[in-house]
Amino acid sequence: MARKPTDPGIKISDDPKQTGVNNDPKTDTPVSRDPVEEKKQGRKRRRTDEKKEIISVTMSQPLVQRIDELVKARAGRSRAQLIEDAVRWFLDLSVHKWSDRGIYVNSCRVALESETLSSLFFSKLTPTEQYELGVTAGSQAPVADAVTLLHGRNPRDESSRALVLGLLQDNGWGAISYHDDLIVFSSPFYPAPFIKGYLESLLRINLDVVETSVKENAAFRIMKKGSKGAGTT
Repeated sequence: MARKPTDPGIKISDDPKQTGVNNDPKTDTPVSRDPVEEKKQGRKRRRTDEKKEIISVTMSQPLVQRIDELVKARAGRSRAQLIEDAVRWFLDLSVHKWSDRGIYVNSCRVALESETLSSLFFSKLTPTEQYELGVTAGSQAPVADAVTLLHGRNPRDESSRALVLGLLQDNGWGAISYHDDLIVFSSPFYPAPFIKGYLESLLRINLDVVETSVKENAAFRIMKKGSKGAGTT
């Protein structure tokens, strides 16, 4: 006899398929499943337990139509996946803290500006000034607090570099790849001298700018301690 459910939100079924027991079709007596099958089912149940199913979400028809258009355009695999992504970004970007007074992400006020405006600002600075500005910004980087407080790690540890770069990518710095001692920014939002100073200050490392054949890329090589880079540009 199945136990009575202690949680009204949990349903315990007498269905053999759900109780983990097969009945012999001749004797109608319980027969244990094959151990290999049990192991497979166990893995399946663990994977299922990782997410909690939401039965339904009520939305306006125009919003549903827009979601379906995105699915059709392959921006997402399904309605559910797009909704889950939207909720995750809502939390990651602290959208619940946004107000008329400003946009806040991880307790930091941010402003949305065009890449053209940013380029105009940096064009008034020499490469050396861009680098020095990056050093100052890196010493006060909010991402360092995010790594420390939210992830419990030291942003200056080598093991944290991938995490730091991933957070910068999530915040619009560009598509960032990190392999061995090479860091590459594809379509970076900031100029290379600024990024170099920022990363050197934030991660406590020395970087050398690597020339690339693609103008839209900025590449840096992590120098070993005691070695000197090729400058700020």
